[in-house]
Amino acid sequence: MKTPETSKLFTRWKNPASGVESLILTGRKAPVQQAFYYTHPSWSAGGRHLWFECSYPPPGGRHAVPVLGVVDFEEDELRVFPETQMGGSRAWLDHESGKIYWGSQYDVWRRGPAAGDRAERVGTLPAGLVPGLRLLHLATHPTFSPDKTSFNLDVRLFKADGTPVSLIGDMPLDGGPFRLWQRTEGFDFDHALFNPVHPDLQMFAHEYWSDGARLGKPFDGKFPYHRIWLIRRGEKAEPFLREPVSHSGHEWWDASGDHVWYLHYGVGVKKVSLTDRKEQLIWPGALSHAHSSRCGRYLVADRMDEPRPADCHVIFRDTVTGREVEIVNRGPLAAHLTQSVHLHPHPHFCLDDRYICYTTIIHDRVDVALVSVADLKAATSG
Repeated sequence: MKTPETSKLFTRWKNPASGVESLILTGRKAPVQQAFYYTHPSWSAGGRHLWFECSYPPPGGRHAVPVLGVVDFEEDELRVFPETQMGGSRAWLDHESGKIYWGSQYDVWRRGPAAGDRAERVGTLPAGLVPGLRLLHLATHPTFSPDKTSFNLDVRLFKADGTPVSLIGDMPLDGGPFRLWQRTEGFDFDHALFNPVHPDLQMFAHEYWSDGARLGKPFDGKFPYHRIWLIRRGEKAEPFLREPVSHSGHEWWDASGDHVWYLHYGVGVKKVSLTDRKEQLIWPGALSHAHSSRCGRYLVADRMDEPRPADCHVIFRDTVTGREVEIVNRGPLAAHLTQSVHLHPHPHFCLDDRYICYTTIIHDRVDVALVSVADLKAATSG
């Protein structure tokens, strides 16, 4: 089986400032090929299949409905599946089977990575839950329950007068009906994630900026509010942090399920205990998105500098030695070049922490990139 290092689909690129080498997916089927969101590693167990997003905006454009593509390292082949139009949610992967799931309007679908695999409907949001409401999206980026029997949905809808309605719950994989955990009105939330260990616990984000836009009060990030919330099956949602925080976001579960990581913008990456809610500042700095290795020692983050459209930096850190190394530092794409709506690197650990996957624009287009974690460890060791 091929690897990114031996595949004809990948090209090596070395950062001239740091010497760090990335492998860029230069085999192409679409003008935009983009890594998954940082909370959703996209590599199947065993390393045969690497999934990614594709889109087909017009030359110089940025708006297009994304579909899914996959690299098959056994066949050293790249495939794109046009039927996987993600009009309802971003994709999530069953790492063991290699099958990919996505939302399309009120339906959830899945398909395998082989060229001959067929899409099959997994479930549908019951019409009785949404009478007279307009669907914004079925889910942000769903995750599986720890026992892999269901997946979560954070449904965002609107009434005719613009009042947001949010539903959070889970849908069984066996075709059973959607199970509602809580319904709210006038309170917009998204980015829900199942806890990786505790089956009756989810985390989600309250997006004040969307409330502010609806109310004509733009969010300036200077006042505290509760962004991170927890909900347990059968109970009401509650804020996670002890005190509200000004301008925070981009949270994710620790692999242990016992801590939450999040970005306190302008302050750094923080880690918070699920039991006593004590916060630790792990990586000071003005960072945007971050992700942790399974052991928690290593972190990767991107940083978008002003002015916008932002420059994009991707940095790796060993939290024990305190040393960092820059993976990439690239200014924004020129305005006339083809782009995508949410053009951030979103770096994340994947394939048992063997690689970091991120989105890059070093070739003046949107590409998927990989970098060896072993090389980064060597560069930041004591």
